[in-house]
Amino acid sequence: MQRPVRRTGLAIRNPLAWHEMVLSAELAERTGYEILLVPEIMGREAFSTLAGLARATYKIGLGTGVLPMTSRRPDVMAMGAATVSELSYGRMTLGIGAGRPAPGTLARIRRAIEFLRKALAGEAVNIGEAGTFELALPPQKVPIWLAALGPKMARLAGELADGVLLNWCTPERVRQAHAWVEEGAQAAERDPSEVTVAVYVRACVGQELDHAIPALKEAAAQYVAIPFYRRQFEEMGFRSEVAAAAEGRVPDELIRAVCLVGDAAEAQVRLERYRDAGADLPVIYPVPCLEPISSIDGTILGLAPSPAVER
Repeated sequence: MQRPVRRTGLAIRNPLAWHEMVLSAELAERTGYEILLVPEIMGREAFSTLAGLARATYKIGLGTGVLPMTSRRPDVMAMGAATVSELSYGRMTLGIGAGRPAPGTLARIRRAIEFLRKALAGEAVNIGEAGTFELALPPQKVPIWLAALGPKMARLAGELADGVLLNWCTPERVRQAHAWVEEGAQAAERDPSEVTVAVYVRACVGQELDHAIPALKEAAAQYVAIPFYRRQFEEMGFRSEVAAAAEGRVPDELIRAVCLVGDAAEAQVRLERYRDAGADLPVIYPVPCLEPISSIDGTILGLAPSPAVER
């Protein structure tokens, strides 16, 4: 009996040379990854990157992972998402986030999702003194995912979004977030199964631990320094580990709790724990060590849902 393909996504953050980015996207497509998410940090702009990848691939989903709503007006975001959706023949997913928490964040995100839904469906949307906004493109069916760390945003995703994107989680945290999403969906009289629970899982697979773990520690330290991520780590039971990380000593235990490391078989077992906890779509987030493209592609292959096939 043929083993069923497990739903797995991929994120590529590192500013690889463009031809390397394309080759990694093609590799992910050939090995059964469902979607390729492009985080927007300080490298390439997300929509133009996805537009380029839309022409280099033919079936893998493409998405932003994620765009802070503070980075663009909702109408500009709708135009970008619609453009990539049209170029990719409907493969676009729009992942959005709140950015840094501030008073009124939940209300602002709620309004943004409602705006994007209507605009992408081809409706005219009121934008205040400027009048109305209406896309001059055919309506595009673009799923909207919402990044969430805490219960309020996870419940809002369950209420309004097509998916939630979690980050830096243990499997136990995924189980808790899944429950929050269900609460939001049920309160809105939605079927919770309509909301994809996705989670970024940092990984450096198939590399010597002496190289892989320091690379993952460096990535973790960047997030532990951010207050709202530090709070999440503490809520997951890593208070002493966070204190050590703040002093420049990220413990191995923290990395092994929230990342995939070691050989591919070991990492796959760990990945299944995320699925068992309620992750519909674990999203592999390769963290490179040594030579970037080789280690990224090694992680892609090591955790691939299916063997590589020729195009």
